[in-house]
Amino acid sequence: MSKSASDSELIKKYKKSQDPAFVGTLYAPYMPLVYGVCLKYLKNRELAQDAVMDLFEKLTVELLKHDTPFNFKTWLFVVTKNYCLMYLRKEGNNNKAFKNMALEFMEPESFVHPLDEMEKPDLDDQLKDCIEKLKEQQRQAIENFYFGKMCYKEIADKLKVDEKKVKSDIQNGKRNLKLCMEEKNES
Repeated sequence: MSKSASDSELIKKYKKSQDPAFVGTLYAPYMPLVYGVCLKYLKNRELAQDAVMDLFEKLTVELLKHDTPFNFKTWLFVVTKNYCLMYLRKEGNNNKAFKNMALEFMEPESFVHPLDEMEKPDLDDQLKDCIEKLKEQQRQAIENFYFGKMCYKEIADKLKVDEKKVKSDIQNGKRNLKLCMEEKNES
């Protein structure tokens, strides 16, 4: 049986049973490819690793919505590429990978970010103040993830919410922290 035939069979089995184990079996051999594509676009190992996991979740939904792709590998490449491009578009200039690419072309190597020039205790105080201003769910998610070194599942269990809610709270919390820190630096 050819690779694409076995891919098609796994997709059919998944559509029939909706058992994500079939998607896991289908996706596993392609994870290095997906990681490589994500790393190429996102230019950040952690973001690329997160994207590999997000794309698995996306596949469990997308495979149910669409006809079985003729060539799963090609289809997955396109889905991965589009995911990365949408991520970069959504994050825009706030995205670290996007900023780093821009800085490589626009700034000399000796460039120092204004936050790097600030006194560390002042920065810590400002960050603490901004964390306190977050909505309660965002604050708890941020504190548990970054300071408590907890994973999404552990935070979800602790806060008794869905893992997707935790991810959302962390993303929104990070964006709100960035805005708060920028406001403090402008004043």
